[in-house]
Amino acid sequence: MKQVRWLAALGAVLALSSGTSTRASAGGQSFHYVEESARLGPDLSPVGTSTTDVNLVDVDADGDLDIYLAEGTDTIAGRPDRLLVNDGDGVFTDETALRLPPPNNQNSATADFGDVDGDGDRDAIVAGVLGEDLLLNDGAGFFTLANGQIPPPIVIPPLNRFDISADVRLVDIDGDSDLDALVSNENPFNPSPTGGDQNRIWMNDGGGVFTDETAARLPAANDQTGAMLPGDIDADGDLDVVVLNRGQDFVLVNDGTAHFTNQTAARFPVTTDSSRGGALADLDGDGDLDLVVGNSRNEPVAQYRNDGHGVFKAVAFGHVPFPDETDAGFVLVDLDDDGDSDVYLPNAGAFQSGHGFLGGPDRYFRNNGNGKFKERTDKHFDPPSDPTTAAAFGDLDGDGDLDLVTGASGPGGGERLFIRRHNGNHVTVD
Repeated sequence: MKQVRWLAALGAVLALSSGTSTRASAGGQSFHYVEESARLGPDLSPVGTSTTDVNLVDVDADGDLDIYLAEGTDTIAGRPDRLLVNDGDGVFTDETALRLPPPNNQNSATADFGDVDGDGDRDAIVAGVLGEDLLLNDGAGFFTLANGQIPPPIVIPPLNRFDISADVRLVDIDGDSDLDALVSNENPFNPSPTGGDQNRIWMNDGGGVFTDETAARLPAANDQTGAMLPGDIDADGDLDVVVLNRGQDFVLVNDGTAHFTNQTAARFPVTTDSSRGGALADLDGDGDLDLVVGNSRNEPVAQYRNDGHGVFKAVAFGHVPFPDETDAGFVLVDLDDDGDSDVYLPNAGAFQSGHGFLGGPDRYFRNNGNGKFKERTDKHFDPPSDPTTAAAFGDLDGDGDLDLVTGASGPGGGERLFIRRHNGNHVTVD
């Protein structure tokens, strides 16, 4: 995740890529990533464009992964999102103009893909500044704008109350077999201690028409949220939600009918860090969902162990940030094919202003299977020095292992592609 996450101009904070990537076969610990960014083709985006999310998704149902890039700026002005189509061998053509609907000028933060209208293809909701977009897929990877099927943006004068959504997650939250939407609102203008505004839940009627049922289903809260993570934390068969915030993270427990209560005080430690992305997963192999969280502002990764009943305890992760490190995203991925989840941190480096960062190396931490992580970046990566703001893993060239695409911001920023290689020049063993 997918996304994303760093301070924008005018106070707007855009959530970048976060989420999980699927596991590929073979490879073990003997792998190295080699840059082959020429496969992406030229990037003709205007100056001032920032890649805020990278999505690897088969939009045209041809069996390979295409690339959807959410693009934004450090002002209210938008930029066209980009769609790069895979030829099957990991070489991409920019087919944005052909496949994405006009006006395509939103200021995007993240996108999430799923079949929202039940026709068997991958649609998308794109979250960002001043509202969301619903893109419906015709089955062949050509999209139609269908914003009449989602709630309109919330705009309450004066300027300090309007939608700045950091993240969106498509998930069947009420168990009726269609995808609902969790929309994280990170409005920094609302004059609360940390800024923020009300997160939202949109319920799907099964045909891709969404209704805002926030008031009936979510506790009222003006919090500055980077992401909402759905998962059955208490093993009762329904999906709960962990809310990642600047400040106190929240635990919202589902009553079984997709109505949520805030049970943070009983289930989660006091937190003061700036949570920018994370994931729920069984990190220690005991069968329940633990939590790992990436934090910006030169704050370390946080890890929380689940007791099996949805009560979390903080445990050490072992991440010591570099000087001026800004972890602008978070990816949970099994890179060594051992069945547990490792962590990849996109690092934008020292913050300047707006979307400007000086860059720094991304970082990879390997899980030993028991929820203990050790950095293994140098053994497998030649870390990019770009200000990396988003990353995603997937098999782009059809060889059965996970390749990497990164996005960036600021001077010198742009997308980069790294192919996973197994050869005599790059065989490493931890």
